[in-house]
Amino acid sequence: MKKYIFLILLVIIALTSIGYLYISYTSNQKEVQANNKIYENLYNKEITGTDFATIINKTIDNNEKNQVEKEENGYFIDNGKSSVIVEIKFKDSDEIFRIEAIDKNGIEKFIKLYANLKFKCTKIEYHQKTQYVSYMYFEEI
Repeated sequence: MKKYIFLILLVIIALTSIGYLYISYTSNQKEVQANNKIYENLYNKEITGTDFATIINKTIDNNEKNQVEKEENGYFIDNGKSSVIVEIKFKDSDEIFRIEAIDKNGIEKFIKLYANLKFKCTKIEYHQKTQYVSYMYFEEI
């Protein structure tokens, strides 16, 4: 009799554990999809400088929320899990800029100068481990 009770408890614990893991996995997948959707909707689409400023703010907020560390220059460091690195190439410069540099110089100044110009995301990469968006590259068009 004790063997049957032990076996039933073991089966219940196993099923509960499997159920918990499945719910946790699906919840995580929904979170990844929701996070990525914001960025994936920008891929190969033209956006204005004002929309790009919104992306800058959203990305910096996400990196800070996820406690992504910064290097001595103030740039976020790729942590292989939840960091998002965004770079931009302007027509009038050969240099590629990180959004942290734009934020450091002031989003308001960026909006004043580039609000009506068009930008396009031409490259997007993902973290291998978590499948979160890890990198985006924008070009002024």
